[in-house]
Amino acid sequence: MIKTLILALLAATAAHSANTLAVLEIMPKSEIESISIAEIRHLTDELRKQAVLALPSEGYSVLTRDNMLALMPPDEAEADCLAESCAVEIGRAIGAEYISQGSLGEFGNEYSVSIELYETMSGKLIGSIVMESPDVKGLLIAIREQSPALFARIKTSANLKIENQKLKKSPLSTPNFQLPKTSTLIAISLDILGAAALGFGIYQNIRKDELYKDYTGMHGSLEEYNSALKKANDAQDLKDIGLIIGGVLLSAGIAVHIWF
Repeated sequence: MIKTLILALLAATAAHSANTLAVLEIMPKSEIESISIAEIRHLTDELRKQAVLALPSEGYSVLTRDNMLALMPPDEAEADCLAESCAVEIGRAIGAEYISQGSLGEFGNEYSVSIELYETMSGKLIGSIVMESPDVKGLLIAIREQSPALFARIKTSANLKIENQKLKKSPLSTPNFQLPKTSTLIAISLDILGAAALGFGIYQNIRKDELYKDYTGMHGSLEEYNSALKKANDAQDLKDIGLIIGGVLLSAGIAVHIWF
């Protein structure tokens, strides 16, 4: 019985969807006379059925027993060698992205079925479940209830692979720059204009002091005195205007920053 089930483990497919799952036959850990090959195959068929129901129809496929038997290695020695490999190695050999293997055991008066799900490329164990029952019918019900959640993990694993591939293709993403809002632009403009006006006022204040100094120390005609005094007074007026306008603009900029 074990020999027959080992041969059913082997499979290969030349063309398959982006995410292919191979569900290997459930294997008994030892000879269990109370359970027939047909019953074990029925448990495996139910496991494959739940995998199909749990995965989307587009982008995912589950290999059937016919797929496996049709492409089984013709050399029995080669088949035995591959059958002795672990599930991950079999999955890589047949080109499946994911592979599930199950084992049937007997302890006391109960049967137990353990199912493991692997990602073949990395060899990572995605998940596993253990089901126990005193009869085969109970195992069948347990597979229906517990296996969908196990196979649903394939979708999460596939999505993570897609995201990782996107990150590898574009490791340096373009920063999402956002233009400052209008109120911020207005406030910055007011700050710049205010600073410029204050700078102009400070410059005129320095110039005014120099002009007054020249005026008080000069020797010339009355007309020259009047001209020098006028320049000093004009610089004084420009200083006052620059400082006043600069102060107003800076205050307005601060107000916009605070209120908007």
